[in-house]
Amino acid sequence: DRTAAFYSFKKGTSPQDYPSSLMGAIALLRQTYYDAQWYKTNGNKIEYNITLDAFNKLQELPSIFEGGDKYNDVRAKQIGDEFKIKYIIKGGGNEYQRLYDIQNTLSKFIIPINFPEAIDVEDPYDAEQASLTELKHWEMAPANLAMLEKNNISFCITTADLKDKSMFLKNLRKAIKYGLSEKMALKALTTNPANFIGVQDKVGSLKQGMLANFIITSKNIFEDDAIIFETWSNGIKH
Repeated sequence: DRTAAFYSFKKGTSPQDYPSSLMGAIALLRQTYYDAQWYKTNGNKIEYNITLDAFNKLQELPSIFEGGDKYNDVRAKQIGDEFKIKYIIKGGGNEYQRLYDIQNTLSKFIIPINFPEAIDVEDPYDAEQASLTELKHWEMAPANLAMLEKNNISFCITTADLKDKSMFLKNLRKAIKYGLSEKMALKALTTNPANFIGVQDKVGSLKQGMLANFIITSKNIFEDDAIIFETWSNGIKH
């Protein structure tokens, strides 16, 4: 429960009506930061606020912001700059569409590989409804990670947003076929996540004293016909 602090433009399961817009969510988050700053400097001498007190304590942890879209990724970065917070941004898989802006954030990213399924165009009417934007994203999404690597954008990979988690390895192999290097794929699954949240001394690599998680396979795990023989986590065979 002290791994990281998490932020989003979405309310999640909150039953509150406000905020009902992206602009409102940004305004509320910015106001919370300003209130927390006031509380930290002198407000706590005037009143005790359990929410602002807890919020300030979270600032000691790595901050992860769920952007979920190329534009929201940049919006999150701008909020972070305003309050001198270095967010780790969880993207949406379409960062390739704004590579220059994404690169200029100088942020670390958590990237999903929930590639869109092929659009069913068997029916001529359905084919007419398919936009060029949808078709291009279907074509380009698997190359997203390769483009981030090419532009020296630091990232790790997540199973988030996948409806079927069993598609993770298949999609990762597809990303490699679209240009992602195997070296970077392995790094994005191991050392990068550990470094992002500052636990590289505990997990992320196979070294003495580490909480190692590893697998034994028939061949290179990124090859389509590779078979996973065993999985180990913290010294326990599964």
